[in-house]
Amino acid sequence: MLTLLTADQRAALVAQLGATAPAPALAVSDTVAAAAGVNRSGYSGAAIGRLLAADILALAARLVEVEQLLDTTRRTLAHVASSDYHLTIPDLLWELKKAGAGITAAELDAAEDLIEAEARTGALR
Repeated sequence: MLTLLTADQRAALVAQLGATAPAPALAVSDTVAAAAGVNRSGYSGAAIGRLLAADILALAARLVEVEQLLDTTRRTLAHVASSDYHLTIPDLLWELKKAGAGITAAELDAAEDLIEAEARTGALR
């Protein structure tokens, strides 16, 4: 099971990373491809480190942001689940949005499309 960073660990990483911008999504796959290519080319570990050092910092910054978003989402879900109120799905979506972990209309549409496709597949069996 994956162990998430604690709030203190995330804060320590943020302090170490300083103003490093999180890697955009495309940079993640580019960095992995570059690292795989470097490994296949036979470069030494030191050369790999020099080639990918900036990318690794950007990936670490992205990791911290993703971990923070996951922590926010989990805490919001726990808060809603432990609430004495009987909240609806729209209420939950509102709570997630207020916490900065909102789900977009496009994500909801994609989930609805998947549910419909699964239902059609089940009907064909």
